[in-house]
Amino acid sequence: MSHDLADLWPLFSLRVTTPRLELAVPDNRDLLALTHASADIQPPGKPRYQQAYLYKPSPERERHLLQRHWRALAHWQPTSWKLHLAIRVDGAAIGMQDIWATDFAVVRSVETGSWITRQHQGKGYGTEARAAVLKLAFAHLHAVEAHTSFIEGNAASEKVSKKLGYVHNGQHAYRRDDARIVEHRMLLEAVHWQPNRLPGVSVHGVSACLELFGAT
Repeated sequence: MSHDLADLWPLFSLRVTTPRLELAVPDNRDLLALTHASADIQPPGKPRYQQAYLYKPSPERERHLLQRHWRALAHWQPTSWKLHLAIRVDGAAIGMQDIWATDFAVVRSVETGSWITRQHQGKGYGTEARAAVLKLAFAHLHAVEAHTSFIEGNAASEKVSKKLGYVHNGQHAYRRDDARIVEHRMLLEAVHWQPNRLPGVSVHGVSACLELFGAT
């Protein structure tokens, strides 16, 4: 009989660390901190993140954040998964880094997205958090490519992607709040990840998770 949930659901023991950050599946303390952090992620007039729930009024925003995380765990399958990781600085959750895939065992392609509360932006944490999940994807899950996207005008997100070796990979437009939004896509192939990887990133507890990722 198991006495630890991580024995049954090893994702709870997964940790990815950088020189300043720890990324992990959020626990209840993280989730509460993240509901507070999500209240202040951008100054007025800046291009919005793609995650529309971040702009909902309270408490709808907070409840959606919780449901989004719980739904990802409840619907997890090796053929379709979305990993939500709390970004921790000195033990406190300041944002979320997501990585997801469909039919990973065959396609070997992942996508990422993230947000960080405004008071912690501009410190390089976004770059480290993305580098963390790229190390997980390429070095341990053996992905062949990673995708990401940003809303036109979000120079900070574009800068992070370029620093890590991504190249532009098309765009598309859609309607949101009666406005035309242009979303730019970017691609990082495994061969270009290696020379652009950040040093000091470590992944812990991934071996027990490989079956859940469809990466055995």
